[in-house]
Amino acid sequence: MKKIVLCLVSLIFCYTLFSQQKIDSSYVSYFENTREIPFLHLNKTTFLQGEEIWFKTYIQEQNSQKLHTSTSNLYVSIFDQSGILKDQQLIHIKNGLGLGNILLDSTYKDKNYYIKASTRWMKNFEEDNAYYQKINIISSTTNITNILSEKDFFEFKLLPEGGHFIANTTNNIGILIKNSNNKGLQIKKGVIKDQNNKIIRQFTTNEFGMNSVRLFIKENQTYTFYATLSNGSEIKTTTTSPSPQGIALHIVNKKNEPLVINAITNKKTSSVFAGKSYRIMIHNTRNFRNYSFTMNRNKQNYIFIIGKEDLPPGLNIITLFNENNAPISERLTFIHSDNLFENVRIKVRKSITDSLKVTFSNPSRETINVSASFLPYNTKAYNPSNTISTSFLLRPYIKGSIQNPAKYFGPYYKKQQRDLDLLLLTQGWSKYNWNTIFNTPPAINYPFENGINITATLNKPIKQKQFIVIHSKENNLIQIIPPNKNPWVIRNSFIKKNSIIDFSLNNEDFAKKISPALSFSTGKINETFNSFNLFKNETLEVANFSLLKGDFETLDEVIVQANKRKKIDNNITYGTASNLQKGNVQDLKVGDNETIIDFLLTKSYKLTYNYLGDLSISKRRGINRTNKGSYGNSNAKIFLDRNDVTGMAWILDRIYLNTVKEIFYGNNPQRSREEIHIFSLTPSEYITKSDEYTHVKLPIGFATEKKYYNPKYPSLQDDTYLKYGGLFWRPNITLDPYARLTFKIPKHTQQKINVYIEGISTTGKLISKKTVIKTE
Repeated sequence: MKKIVLCLVSLIFCYTLFSQQKIDSSYVSYFENTREIPFLHLNKTTFLQGEEIWFKTYIQEQNSQKLHTSTSNLYVSIFDQSGILKDQQLIHIKNGLGLGNILLDSTYKDKNYYIKASTRWMKNFEEDNAYYQKINIISSTTNITNILSEKDFFEFKLLPEGGHFIANTTNNIGILIKNSNNKGLQIKKGVIKDQNNKIIRQFTTNEFGMNSVRLFIKENQTYTFYATLSNGSEIKTTTTSPSPQGIALHIVNKKNEPLVINAITNKKTSSVFAGKSYRIMIHNTRNFRNYSFTMNRNKQNYIFIIGKEDLPPGLNIITLFNENNAPISERLTFIHSDNLFENVRIKVRKSITDSLKVTFSNPSRETINVSASFLPYNTKAYNPSNTISTSFLLRPYIKGSIQNPAKYFGPYYKKQQRDLDLLLLTQGWSKYNWNTIFNTPPAINYPFENGINITATLNKPIKQKQFIVIHSKENNLIQIIPPNKNPWVIRNSFIKKNSIIDFSLNNEDFAKKISPALSFSTGKINETFNSFNLFKNETLEVANFSLLKGDFETLDEVIVQANKRKKIDNNITYGTASNLQKGNVQDLKVGDNETIIDFLLTKSYKLTYNYLGDLSISKRRGINRTNKGSYGNSNAKIFLDRNDVTGMAWILDRIYLNTVKEIFYGNNPQRSREEIHIFSLTPSEYITKSDEYTHVKLPIGFATEKKYYNPKYPSLQDDTYLKYGGLFWRPNITLDPYARLTFKIPKHTQQKINVYIEGISTTGKLISKKTVIKTE
């Protein structure tokens, strides 16, 4: 009998261990493919008709928590208030950063629109990590306010910590009260009554409409919460019937103290599940830790005290698994750390008659990249749904909205951590569904995009001695296509939408126009948007300005960059004196399809192929007197446009001489070696050599970056401008360690100016701040 019991215990232990390992492996597998988290810093969120939306894009790679260095294609879409796509732009992302703008012309007739930013790769994942922002447009027409019934006006929710009400134990209950605009309400007073209508507790809410109360809930009992609003009206809601068995979570997360996790149950649960194993998993999509306990019939509270230095900074998800390794309770909490944030300083340097010199300085030892919006002091035009801090630290994990996001990670105030904890308590379970993690790992059906592939096809083959020339000055593009390529593909290009590409068919004696059929690998993405219940009602003021015109004003910039280092180039510099011989290809008579290899063979160079087929080029040195009939060779170092291509010498046989400006060749005595330096024609230089080509305007491509301008407002004193106008937008401020940057902004008669700054450092530290500068 003892052996049978021992075997059963061993089997149970092995099964539990196997199930736990399966959960861990499923978790790792689910988050193995990294997510992209986009954030757009808009210069404003409320606009006058005729203005442009200016934005800076930041994309975080979720696994590293840094800017995404690989992603390149970001789709920014505009939807009207019915959820219909109105416009879409493809933004070129470089090292996680990009710029864009959208003109709000006369076709933008609705009062509200929505911006969505996402990538095609994001469609592979169940969770929606796209960026969303509502924008408002004020026109000279009268706004119409929707009429709401009283039942639509308020949302009153009770959210038990961990997700369930448990009978005969103390439950921590989150309270959330919002109005129809999704804004939290600070109530006048609140009371809790039992089923006998007896007041047993009182409560209030903070400015976000949130609070929590600890309440012992009896079996088969419900409790009603009454809230009196500032206008004197009363609303109420009632708890659901508690579960007779279960475990409730209660998290205590205080500043400068360890994290305390309480798993609280009742006597019935302890008795029924005595001896069962439970597990608390703390995770954040990048790593996880497990803490186990066994249910004891005489114990109803299991406490875990964890030093915050043992937990990763930022948001952590705490999930409780039962004896069958099924998740039964979950809670979000945030571990604060100074390593999550960085700072930038701003100072007024000098006030001029109509403009102001401001200086941004970087007090840290790492490079930072920030964007800044300058608006009138009394502006009502800046109300983003998220800052870069909430977008990267909170939004990837929570499902609900965040009211006044700048408060949670802005300047410190006494109840800041408490308010953030209430936000996470009232969010309930995280965005990541455990059933999906266990059973539906991401299927990679959408590619990770890198630019646009252009496929060009001719309706008939070209002759052996002909070749296709493709060039575009706007896209800095030049390619020579040999006759054996049809169709041919220009891979990973970053062509601009509505730009011109020129095509011509060339040989030794002539060039003529051709019109290949073009297809594109990407450029658009099918996007949807459901605006239902995001904002049920909002009333905006009417502008005293009519549609703003397209004329604008610009400012000359004064840039002072500290500690700028000079870059030393040890290669041959184009156009400078050299000991090498110079071959000016433009002075040569270039034959049909002649390549650089053909040129080098005429200059006493020799080609050598090894057993792997790799090519090396060497200089013939003449007869070796020791071994008559043999030659002494010196392998050449080869540079193409200052790039070392010695290991890829085969490409020289694919570069035609009519695309080359100059070739330097010979022995470099400073380095005691043979060198060949090749310099290509730029697209604009090549265009001047060819007068027969077809111009093709591209319907697909990346948006062209524009320099910021201010529209000419009819008045700088009008109430409309002071509340909704723009002052200046500086999207690309890059500061090296301890460096500073000075530039001009217009004053527009303002005595005070609001500055809204968002940004990130090279190690992923976040910058989000509002500051006020004085112009006098």
